Amino acid sequence: MKPGPRVPPKGSRQLKPPGEARSAPRVSQVQRQADEVKSLEKQAGDLVRSNDLRGAVHMYEECKAAIEEALEGLPKDDVCYSSLVERRSGVEEKIAKCKQFLPFEYFLKAPK
Repeated sequence: MKPGPRVPPKGSRQLKPPGEARSAPRVSQVQRQADEVKSLEKQAGDLVRSNDLRGAVHMYEECKAAIEEALEGLPKDDVCYSSLVERRSGVEEKIAKCKQFLPFEYFLKAPK
């Protein structure tokens, strides 16, 4: 039996011309979850800026739950593990700060 050619055919080796769409890079499930957490955290920050502290606390709780879900099956030596743990502690800190201001939310001025 004769072995096949070691070099692929010329057409398969050619690069795509500039401007032509390239295939999208693969994104892991953990990275997608981290991006989702990031968007939830941004929405919660917007709620804080609009003085909706109860909604912000609820949104931060959702962030924390999403982080816990992402960390559930992730090994400790993974690249995303440490960033998710840091993000979780940051979210917990933001929840605590928002809860401190809940009794005083009626004294805050509404944004104009």
